[in-house]
Amino acid sequence: MNVRIAQYALAAVLVRLADEGARVALALLALQRSGSAAVGGWLVAALLVPHVVAAPVVGLLTDRARRPRLVICAGTAVFGTALAAAAAGTGHLPTPAVVAVLLVGGCGGPALTGGLSSQLPALVSPAALPRAFGLDSLTYNGSGILGPAAAAVTSGLAGPAVATYALAGSALTGAAAIAVLSTRDAPTRSSATRAPRPSPLAGMRVMLADRTLFAVTAATSLSQLGAGALPVVAAVLAHHRHHTAAAGWLMTSLAAGGLLGSLAWSWRPASPARATTVVLGGLIASALPLAAAAGCSALPVTAILFAVSGLLGGPAIGALLTVRDRHAPAGLRGQVFTLGAGAKITAAAGGAALAGTLANLPDPAQLLAVAGFPLLGGALGATLLSLPARPAPRGRQACRCTVDSVS
Repeated sequence: MNVRIAQYALAAVLVRLADEGARVALALLALQRSGSAAVGGWLVAALLVPHVVAAPVVGLLTDRARRPRLVICAGTAVFGTALAAAAAGTGHLPTPAVVAVLLVGGCGGPALTGGLSSQLPALVSPAALPRAFGLDSLTYNGSGILGPAAAAVTSGLAGPAVATYALAGSALTGAAAIAVLSTRDAPTRSSATRAPRPSPLAGMRVMLADRTLFAVTAATSLSQLGAGALPVVAAVLAHHRHHTAAAGWLMTSLAAGGLLGSLAWSWRPASPARATTVVLGGLIASALPLAAAAGCSALPVTAILFAVSGLLGGPAIGALLTVRDRHAPAGLRGQVFTLGAGAKITAAAGGAALAGTLANLPDPAQLLAVAGFPLLGGALGATLLSLPARPAPRGRQACRCTVDSVS
């Protein structure tokens, strides 16, 4: 592993730990200071909802900047500062004021996900990109395990406010690491910034016009409806079986399986040409163990099936990043990455809301519904790719030549 990738991985873990852990810490903080779970829901929603609105803006600024890492650094710093302000203000300031602060902080959220991932091509050679994206997917999965755990443990030992401050510090430290991240060996970056500036809607047009990008974005976003609902469904399932704490174990099993799946991709990535197949196949494969869990009454077996689901779906994250890089024009990579990530996060938030409507269904029906989303997502993506290709707009071929030369 070269020094730049090690620096990138450190920064990515620090900021994504804050991103994942904040959702737990803010909920616990609201409960402690206001006694209301509803307030916690508002705070978490305020942090997540801006992703879909802010993603095009963050992507556009990243693509236009001469030093894109400074845009990512600024967005991450805004996110961390908002967390610190929420830790200080929750319970002491009016809730709408804290929500407003977190809405601003949430606008920096796309920088932590797609924005940061879009910088990998400036750090490694094209041949090393699939493996680098595999490492990036490890930071997502690892943070998904460690972030909520760190928030919960720190809250238990020192209180939710301390946990929130610690996560804010993690984000700000990550921002500092991003600021000093070297991209000087990335000649494609400097050539891209000299190109005509992209329009605010250019990234969206590319994602709609490129059949592969559109297919994987639609497929993974539909799948995230199930992923967003799954924590709630797991909690209901555990409660009905009189073992409330098992909800945490089920989700940890899923995340641990995903971590192993990402490791497998990082160790032996498929060729970029096969990445789309890995994404869609991973969605379908990950749905099957969840569907099987619907017929299982033993919690340990259910946890194993959750782990298998994560394992089968884990390689899809690195493959998805590879697809985005392969099909995004060099001058629009930031927009494509942030829009794709924003669509997934928004769909996950919608899935969490949808879970409330499923809560009165029998447990097996809830699991089958959750499993149905990635299954339908994979099928939708395959169907979209099977449709006849539309003629490329004039000038698009020149754009693709630029992409092929760097990815």
